[in-house]
Amino acid sequence: MSKDFIFTTEYTLDKTFLAECYDQTSRPAKFPKAYFKGILFLLFGVVLLEFELLPNGYVGWFFIVLSIIEAFSIYFKRTWWLWRQTFSMSTGNTVELQVDPSGVSYKSGKNTRIMTWSEIDQLEQSELGFILHMGKQRQYISKSCLNDDVIAFMVDQHAQSK
Repeated sequence: MSKDFIFTTEYTLDKTFLAECYDQTSRPAKFPKAYFKGILFLLFGVVLLEFELLPNGYVGWFFIVLSIIEAFSIYFKRTWWLWRQTFSMSTGNTVELQVDPSGVSYKSGKNTRIMTWSEIDQLEQSELGFILHMGKQRQYISKSCLNDDVIAFMVDQHAQSK
């Protein structure tokens, strides 16, 4: 690829894109580990109620209800995230994505993000897009707005930067 390669495209942040983004970048919750905090809240509440450690049972019931809310927050994590994103101010905005020899950048409304190839620790390719790993952060780029030349360029540029 040439050094003056520049690819620019636009896409809209809609519910289908956000669902794809979540599905591709989220890490699935594993049963015992994900629910550990909720189980501790439940046990603590039951112990408070069973042994009558406090004059009234309100605190025990509070921890029991808190454990149920914690379980629901894990079980409905995707739905909750999509609902929050759907009502955010960025939904419906057009994002301008640019891929060039210096890196990947996007601009959406007031947000501008530039990621150089040396910043990107890992370029993970899924069947629907790219996940750019930068430390603990992850950014998602859907292949639906990219062509084959850009995909090859991104893989090549990342390989050259490492």
